[in-house]
Amino acid sequence: MSLPKQTYFNKAQLEVMRVAAKNTYVIASRGFGKSEGIDAPWLIRNVFAMPRSAGALLSPTYGKLLRNTLPAIFHALARLGYRRDVHYFVGRRAPKQMNFASPWIDPFNYDYVISWFNGSIQHLISFDRPMSANSMSLDYIGGFEAKFLDFEKIKNEVLPANRGNTNYFGSCPWHHGQLYTSDMPTNKSGSWVLEKEKEMDPVLIDTIKFIQQEISFLTAKGSQPRRLRELSLTLTRLRKHATFYAEYNVFDNIDVLGLQFVKDMARDLPPLVFQTAILNKRIRKIPNGFYASIDEKTHYYASYNNAHLESLDYNLNKLQVESCLKDGDIKDDLPLCIANDYNASINSIVTGQLVENEVRTLKSMFVKTPRKLKDLIDLWCDYYSLRSFREVVYFYDSTAVYDTPLDSETFADVVIKTLSSRGWNVTPVYIGKPVKHTIKHQWFDRAFKGDPEYLFPQFNQDNNEYLLIAMDQTGIKVGRNGFEKDKDPEKKMDSVEQPDEFKTHITDAWDTMFIGMQFHMDNVLGNNFTSSNYG
Repeated sequence: MSLPKQTYFNKAQLEVMRVAAKNTYVIASRGFGKSEGIDAPWLIRNVFAMPRSAGALLSPTYGKLLRNTLPAIFHALARLGYRRDVHYFVGRRAPKQMNFASPWIDPFNYDYVISWFNGSIQHLISFDRPMSANSMSLDYIGGFEAKFLDFEKIKNEVLPANRGNTNYFGSCPWHHGQLYTSDMPTNKSGSWVLEKEKEMDPVLIDTIKFIQQEISFLTAKGSQPRRLRELSLTLTRLRKHATFYAEYNVFDNIDVLGLQFVKDMARDLPPLVFQTAILNKRIRKIPNGFYASIDEKTHYYASYNNAHLESLDYNLNKLQVESCLKDGDIKDDLPLCIANDYNASINSIVTGQLVENEVRTLKSMFVKTPRKLKDLIDLWCDYYSLRSFREVVYFYDSTAVYDTPLDSETFADVVIKTLSSRGWNVTPVYIGKPVKHTIKHQWFDRAFKGDPEYLFPQFNQDNNEYLLIAMDQTGIKVGRNGFEKDKDPEKKMDSVEQPDEFKTHITDAWDTMFIGMQFHMDNVLGNNFTSSNYG
C-alpha cells in the first residue's frame, strides 16, 4: 500500500492496522478518524492485496450511502493520495483509454460499483433497494456505519455471498474478511456490533501484536531474513483466523483534535449524544419510561427517495441542500399534519401523515432562542417548499391560544399566518385542553402495542433523531392523578447538561399530533378532504 510521506495515524489507528485481523469491529467516537484512519486504509489494503477482487460496502439506505458513507470515504482516499476519476471511478466504467484492468467477475453494469485501476471493485449495497448480494461472489465486506445496519439482512443477504475465489486469493489473510466501524450504538438494533467482542480471542490478538513487534524490530535492524520470513508466514496464518474488537473515544485522537474540540462538543451537543458519540459510552434509554412500548424494529423505518438521489449521479455536493425531495415516505396526495410545542427558549414542530391506519412521523424540527416560532415555521416551509400539494392540517390545543409575550397574536395565529403567507392552505383543528398524562400514557401504550382501536405510530428514524432520543429519555412520575410524564427537566435552564431539545418539549408536540390524528381527523375529512384520500 502506497501512502503519502506525511500521513499521520494515531496510536489506536495504528493498532488496528498492525493487528490487521481478518475480521475487525471498531466502535469509535466522532472525531476519532474512522474514515481516514481505519476505513480508507482497510479499503486500499484490500485493493492492493487482492487485485481484480470484488468487495462490498454496505449501507442501511441509499441516502445514507450518498450523504454519509461515500463523502467521508472519498475525502479520506484523497487525503491518502487516491483521486476519484483518476485512480478509481464510481457509478460507471473507466474510459477505455485509461486501460483499467477488469475484475475476475465483471458486473453487468457499474451503476452501483466503485472500480479501481487494478481491476478491484466494490459493490455499493444499500438495504432499502430491491437488490441482494446473494447472486454476487464477494471477497470481503465493509460496513462503515455499522450501528445502522440490520444484522439479520447481513446474515441472510450478504454473508452467503462472501464466498468463492479461493483459487485467486486463498493465501491472503483478509480474503472473505469483514470490517465494521461505528460510533456507539444507542438503539437495540445496533447492539449486535457490541456482541462481536465475544468472538475475539485476546491471547491470539496479543500473539499477533508480539510477532508484529518482533518483525518491526528485525526489519529495522536489517538482520535475520530467514527468521523474518518465518514470522511473516506465522503472522499470515494467525490473521486468517483472528477477530479484533476495540472501542476508542475522542481522547485517542486528542493530539489531532485538541482539547478545545472536546469542550466545544460538550457545549454544543446534547448530553446523550456527547456521552455516546464523543466519549463512546454505552447508554440505553431509561427503563419503564413514558413511551416504554416504543420498539425500534417495530416502529422505526428509513425511507429515501432513491429516484431523486440517483438522478444526482453521485454529485455529492447537491446532497447538502436540505429539502423534502430526499424523503421517500411522503404521500403526494395527502396533506401534511403538524403540531407544535411553544416555549420561550425552544419551539418545536412535528410533521406526519395519516396513511391508512398508520401515523407516520415524517420529520421533527426545533429552534432555540433567539430564534422564535415564526423562524421555525419559515424553516419548515423552506424544507417543504418543493412540495406541490400545499395542504397542511394544523392540530393545536389550548396552549396555543394564549397571547404571546410580545403582542395579542396567539401562537396559533403566528403558525397559521406564517404558513398562509408562504402559500400553504391551512386547516386548523382545535383539539381542546391538553389530555391528562395518565390517559395519554394508556392511549400511547395501546397504540404502540398494536391495539386495532388505535392508529399505529411509525417514525422516520433519520428525520427524527432528537424526538426519538427525547422519547427514550422521557420518564414517568407518580402524581395526584396517577402516572404522569416527568416534566421536571423542563424547569431547569437550557444548558450543556440539560439541553432543551432533549427534554419533553418536542414530545409534547408529537402527543398533540397523534391525538389530533387519532380523535379529530373526522373534522378534517368532513371539511377539506374526502375519505378516499386516506385509503
